[in-house]
Amino acid sequence: MSSQCTEYVNFLHPVGISTFKYGVTIPIEAQTERMLAIPKGGKVPATIIFGPDEPVVGEIRRLNNKPGHLQFRYGNKAQECLRQGLMRVLGHQAEGSLLQIIEVAPFTFFFKPILRTASPSLQVSDMLLHRLEQKEMEGVAEIGQVRESLAGVAYDATFSQSDYNRRINEGLIKQGWNCEQKVVDGLGLKCDFEKNGIWVEVEFGNARSYYQDYVKFMLARKYRKARLGLLLCPTTSFAALLCELGRQRAQESVVRERPPVYSGMMSYEKAARELPFLGFMFEMPIIVAGVGVRGN
Repeated sequence: MSSQCTEYVNFLHPVGISTFKYGVTIPIEAQTERMLAIPKGGKVPATIIFGPDEPVVGEIRRLNNKPGHLQFRYGNKAQECLRQGLMRVLGHQAEGSLLQIIEVAPFTFFFKPILRTASPSLQVSDMLLHRLEQKEMEGVAEIGQVRESLAGVAYDATFSQSDYNRRINEGLIKQGWNCEQKVVDGLGLKCDFEKNGIWVEVEFGNARSYYQDYVKFMLARKYRKARLGLLLCPTTSFAALLCELGRQRAQESVVRERPPVYSGMMSYEKAARELPFLGFMFEMPIIVAGVGVRGN
């Protein structure tokens, strides 16, 4: 997922030693146009809100290195209260915990802890409906089953995209869903899941390939009497986290001849932004749902 250039930043950061010492790296997938405009070696002031303490003014800096990493920096004496607050809340359970960083106004950010002891799990955090009313959706029992299955998938810092796909698959199969269903005899196209005319695609893959998911829904409508198509995509914040963790695992590996590139991932925000322009083609009801992480 190249940067979605959304208006405000919202991403998940895996807590580590650097979180308490000097700052947080902002994944390229989460950067907005305002952030992308910061040149190498450049910096801008940033207000950080954490807990009940007074807001702290740090900075966002574009490192003058080859990749041009962008980071929150709060390592000076003036930001010591922020570092102490982070250590107080997260220090004793840093491993497996997350920091959700939400831009609430231009260059003003809320740091929200998601503690490991809160048993973080997946959730459907946003939905966009096409040719379907909210009350109608609430009457579709299968949508509730999808929500329930996702809530049963725990967040784990060691999981890759394929790990989450596998656990989502296991949860839905237990609920009686059929997996890998052909949409047309004679074609190789398959939908991830189907039950009672509800067809589901889990798109944790490349942003350029997701349009095929809509083609599958339309074919299933014509040849399989599909009632509804449900597209599940990671939110930008979750997608950025998956990309960041993937890059970290690639760096830790010493046996790869060529490290993988963790970019181009699909996001809910991309699908939600584009559906109003594509919707004229779809006569069937479609739901685009964003999959994120929550602390119970």
